Amino acid sequence: MISRLALLFFLYLLIQGCAGEQKTNDNFLNDNTLPIPQKIELFLNNDALMKTIFTQEESQLLQNFYKERNYKPILYDENLTLTRSGQTLLQVLNQSLAFGVPTTCIGKFNKKAHPVKKDLMTVVNFARLIEFRDHGFTQSNGTLRKKSVCKDISALQKSTSFSDFGVASNFVLARGPVEDSVFRSLSNLIYAFAVQYKIDTMDANPNDFKSEDERKAFMKESLVSKGYLTSSNNTNEQMASALLAFKLDNGLDSTIQINDYTMEALCESNHSRLTRAVVSLEKVRHRVKDQKKFVWVNIPEYHLYFYANDSLKAKHRVVVGKKSNETPELISEIRNVVIMPEWHVPASIVKKEIMPKVRKNHAYLSKNHYTLRKFNDTTPLDVESVNLKSNGFSVLQSPGKWNSLGVIKFEFNNNQSIYVHDTPQKGLFSRTVRSFSHGCIRCDKPIALGKTIIKYDQDGRKKYSMIGDTIDSLATIYKHRNIPLMKRIPIFVVYQTVTQQRGKLVFHLDIYGRDQAILKKLAAESIHFNFSA
Repeated sequence: MISRLALLFFLYLLIQGCAGEQKTNDNFLNDNTLPIPQKIELFLNNDALMKTIFTQEESQLLQNFYKERNYKPILYDENLTLTRSGQTLLQVLNQSLAFGVPTTCIGKFNKKAHPVKKDLMTVVNFARLIEFRDHGFTQSNGTLRKKSVCKDISALQKSTSFSDFGVASNFVLARGPVEDSVFRSLSNLIYAFAVQYKIDTMDANPNDFKSEDERKAFMKESLVSKGYLTSSNNTNEQMASALLAFKLDNGLDSTIQINDYTMEALCESNHSRLTRAVVSLEKVRHRVKDQKKFVWVNIPEYHLYFYANDSLKAKHRVVVGKKSNETPELISEIRNVVIMPEWHVPASIVKKEIMPKVRKNHAYLSKNHYTLRKFNDTTPLDVESVNLKSNGFSVLQSPGKWNSLGVIKFEFNNNQSIYVHDTPQKGLFSRTVRSFSHGCIRCDKPIALGKTIIKYDQDGRKKYSMIGDTIDSLATIYKHRNIPLMKRIPIFVVYQTVTQQRGKLVFHLDIYGRDQAILKKLAAESIHFNFSA
């Protein structure tokens, strides 16, 4: 017996003309005599129509989802009027960043598309949102889980607005590795930021604002656009207060000066900043965990952290590589603490910086405590007796307070000659933005760090054979010594531009543009559905 649905669809095919054009004909959507559930069922059972918009996996998800709902729409009532819960669902998708999902992962559809198509597309978008929410957008396997879609849509349909915290917070807390307190806290702060501030898309070029007056005018425009200032806040005191709050949220100085770094932050939209926060959340999701003792260096934050026994034991300011000598991200293990280290100058620095100066003035070597040597040879060379036009030399700087590595170095294996070390240039640590090195990580108060590390490296040592004060003594008498650690300490050098401090998000400058590269890649590889149909 022919079903009622099959008979109805067959009649439509007869009305619409030749068979070649019938396959993708959707005129039944405009038939006011058909109830909405029936239109949805007709559409879902037309393979040709479905293939023009959805993948096979998405089609299967939609079939299962709507069959369970008796083909009732999620956005509209029986008159195709958008309901309040439907408005909430669309707002959740539009503000996917609040839930840790880049907007490029959410498909867009033509505003003129028929409501039935919009309804189907919304379900697929929610499936994508939930997949990325739970499993991340860089390592997701793309599986669309019907049960999660049904559960979350049903929960959100009970709310009347996006700011209904009871439902929205449950949606947030259900995502990702919730057992990870750092992940959970950062995800909640991302949601809170999205609710509190305007997610503007006003990106600008700092070079477009040359004069002080142009900078001040743009500062006000940007702070209003980002929700730090209202258009009615015109007094100097109000603008200064808003600027200071913004600068603190961006890891900048606590002055009201509009310097280059401030302009760079002001020119970035909240949409871009919050997307960077989502990228940072993704990095937290996949970070190495369960380390009882480790060193953590966050490049854009310019800080080093030492953790032991699940708690923070030391925090130090660091100087990292300048833009032309970027500090790499790496994972390794600190194996030695070296007191009064020698500096084997990297070949790139020898060639580009030292040898040109030596050719102009041979005394440059002795003045800076350098010795010239052949490769793989420890014998010093007489600078007066060699051909300086050649670049076939290595350079060693002797230990001392003049040494570029300072009085202490922390060694770990890597193929780029990167260390954590002291520096004679102490004044750089007072800067807000600290990217000045050739790639190594210069540490403020490194002797204190060494003493802390030794304190937590006593297992296996003879009693009192090595204590923190030993480092003080060796550094005071300029005694070179290599101290192997009894147990190597994992070190993670990461690039996370958005962190959490004092219960707020802090947006550090993307000093190397690495997050921007990720955002461009996301935009280029964004999920594309044929939503224009």
